[in-house]
Amino acid sequence: MSTEMQSVFEAFDNYSWDSDPVFQAGYQSIMASMPADNTRLLKAKHFYFSKFQQSFDLDAYLQYEKEKKHELYERVEDYNYENDETFVKGLPEIIKGYVEQQKKGLWDKDKLEFELRKAKAFYYHAKIEQFDISDYFSYITKKQDSKKPACPFANLWQNKGTVQTQDQTNGASFVVAEEPKFTGAIKITLSSPTSKNILSIDRLDELQRAIEKANDDHITCMFLTATVYDSPIPSKEMIETNDTKMICCGLPYEETSRLVSGSDLRQASLFKISSAYNDLVRTLLTSSKPTVCFLNGQIPLNAAHLFLLPKHIRLITEHALLNLGLDLSHSPIPPLYILKSCSKASVILYLALAPPVKLRGPELLYLGLADFFVPELKLSDAFDTARTMAICRVPDQAVRLALGTRHTYAGPNRITVWQDQIEQVFESAESFESLKSQLESIHNKWADTILDHWNTLPPTLLKVIFRAVKQMDTMESIDVLELEQKLNAKWRQTEDYKEWLRSGKNWSDKEDVEFYFTDLTLPPLSDGVVYQAPAEQESQALVCPVTGQTASSCPVAGVMNKV
Repeated sequence: MSTEMQSVFEAFDNYSWDSDPVFQAGYQSIMASMPADNTRLLKAKHFYFSKFQQSFDLDAYLQYEKEKKHELYERVEDYNYENDETFVKGLPEIIKGYVEQQKKGLWDKDKLEFELRKAKAFYYHAKIEQFDISDYFSYITKKQDSKKPACPFANLWQNKGTVQTQDQTNGASFVVAEEPKFTGAIKITLSSPTSKNILSIDRLDELQRAIEKANDDHITCMFLTATVYDSPIPSKEMIETNDTKMICCGLPYEETSRLVSGSDLRQASLFKISSAYNDLVRTLLTSSKPTVCFLNGQIPLNAAHLFLLPKHIRLITEHALLNLGLDLSHSPIPPLYILKSCSKASVILYLALAPPVKLRGPELLYLGLADFFVPELKLSDAFDTARTMAICRVPDQAVRLALGTRHTYAGPNRITVWQDQIEQVFESAESFESLKSQLESIHNKWADTILDHWNTLPPTLLKVIFRAVKQMDTMESIDVLELEQKLNAKWRQTEDYKEWLRSGKNWSDKEDVEFYFTDLTLPPLSDGVVYQAPAEQESQALVCPVTGQTASSCPVAGVMNKV
């Protein structure tokens, strides 16, 4: 469109029709006997303006008006509502209303998005510039419909959501905390993927300080995320499911053990790690602010409480994985506090004693260890919606509403394959000996796999875990957490532990189950050895002279930038 023609259209729009007596007299005589019609009025104005001012094409003008209107609607869409303090302060009451309304019937994603867009549109109309709200929503509907594929099954292969590719680059510090500008959720990110986000003592302290920031009044809840460690596997090896994403490799028991010599020093050093970790877990347990965990990778078993506490709101993707089961380590006692939240006692005992099994999305949901499932492609959208809703003064309900509209079917879970036998055998077991006897009498692949695994483990440790699972039924949550810590510390004082350190399997027949449940006495050492994780080095993006691409690693050779 030429500048000259645009000037004509603007002059037409701004012409003072009401104060032009000639136009008004002619218009009134024409319209006196006709019903009101905006189209006729526009044509009358066009005829008059073209005759006495400057001639122009009416269709071109209508196209101009349409484009101008659509530009306004795009401004409504693109407005930075998050940085508008007036809007943000008014949103909590609106979201609280959403929470109340959906109690009458669960909302879906489209309903929630429509209500949020409606709130923004009314605010923009009232505070920024006025527009035809009903026409705006007609425009939005047509715009969305135009993007829908003609194929009725296209939702299976396209328009799955948006994904933000994430470079495996370290942040300036291990914990990156992003506070809201006005009110809302604090986003806490573990951001050292090159070290697999290992939870050394200094990092646990750093995370503790970040979590304590949530006590501020303008913080409604915590969003716990991680820049995941990813080790892609070449496509030629992708024969079965390969788990390449890791949220965190857990606590540095093995790394610390390699730094020390002598039983007393090892005990003191490893207990110091567990104490720092348990202090952090207690902080989360006693916090009045909800914690929302976004889990897009493998969850460390020895630090599972950090991500899977029953009070958390836990959103998982297809990459979420917990390798749960009994295996020897510096802390072999399973996460009893988390298992306690499972609904069936038989399943709890089975998971505590069974060979390591990979629990994925379907199993985590079935066991109550996760609350919502979304594909990775929709994780970013789910996060953004939850962050908007977290402004509400009842953030727990508001975030659950947001994530509930994104929740999708994760697939069938594998635990139900053996559900009947798990309940039959593990529910009725009064002692470890009776449990073992029942498995021996079944004599199928499932039972034999469990028995074969037990034959590789210290018999005393198996009996200890059996007793602990039975005992925790009547214990308070904090007491269960302390029991875990004590049993792991007691394990590190046994001859069986020393045998495991030597990679042997000649388990002692003199170990006493009762020893594990007596008071814990540690060696009289003032301090232990502390493992230090590699210092964070924030990678700087460089421009490749060959391709012109900007990245933290060379897009040609794949070599990481060293700083």
